[in-house]
Amino acid sequence: MKIALIHNPNAFRGEADGTVLRRVFERAGHDVAYASTEEPNWRHVISPEIARAVIVGGDGTVQSVAPSLKGTPFGILPFGTANNIAQCLHQTPDPELLASQLDQAEILPLDLGTVTHGSGTQTFLEATGAGVFAELIRTMQKWPKNVELEQAESRKEKMAHALRQLQTITRGYQGMELELKVDDIAIRGRFILLAVMNTELIGPKLHLAPEADPSDGFLDLVFIREEHRTDLLQWLECQLPGQKHAAQLENRRCRRVEACAGNIAPVHIDSELVESWNFPLMVGLEPAALQYIGVNRT
Repeated sequence: MKIALIHNPNAFRGEADGTVLRRVFERAGHDVAYASTEEPNWRHVISPEIARAVIVGGDGTVQSVAPSLKGTPFGILPFGTANNIAQCLHQTPDPELLASQLDQAEILPLDLGTVTHGSGTQTFLEATGAGVFAELIRTMQKWPKNVELEQAESRKEKMAHALRQLQTITRGYQGMELELKVDDIAIRGRFILLAVMNTELIGPKLHLAPEADPSDGFLDLVFIREEHRTDLLQWLECQLPGQKHAAQLENRRCRRVEACAGNIAPVHIDSELVESWNFPLMVGLEPAALQYIGVNRT
């Protein structure tokens, strides 16, 4: 089978060696077209001849690469820090297991979220929103300058630090006045968190929307009003990164969200922070726009 191996060589300190991975898939009988995401023209490996794609990296890599793979089923080898998307899609970190299953693995549908403002549209796999998670991303952008954090010995240590940062942000964040139209229901208030989720996990492996299914054709909206700040803090204070503890927070299952505000507010689209957007913001879904490989771990 001819496959594309699309690799982020910098994911979590370069743990994944591209040459080694290529040999693993070639030993399994695959014809491998390799590309590093560091190359500006990495998309050249995606062609009609490619039967499957393998994305090697973390959530940011998957978010960047997967929307380009419409019509090409893909698997993920998770080598990032949180690896939320790979976990939600039940992927494996074992390259030999994935290589052995590419031919016969079940192909499953994956919804793709859309964010529209004016004439422009961007996509997301995990979540989009505003409030404390957008502020966490702003804080995380400064992390490369933090020598102590960059030298953190484990993914768990980095995620624990992110969780502490999120708690600090939540305590002091001033809410946003928003008017929401969730399908046909109007919701108004002052919010400290607005998250439109396609998957259940966000940030440092937090199960913010534990019932979310990225293949069901629905979005899961989670929102926290300013007067319910204590509810969010209490939930965060009992979390451990990766712990599956349902958030008892306001939520709605929907297909479309329209958000209006009287002022510009930073918005995150997956892990990208967009500072200069104006509302209204239209969030929707392309059901089954992508396909992924269901890995059998048994």
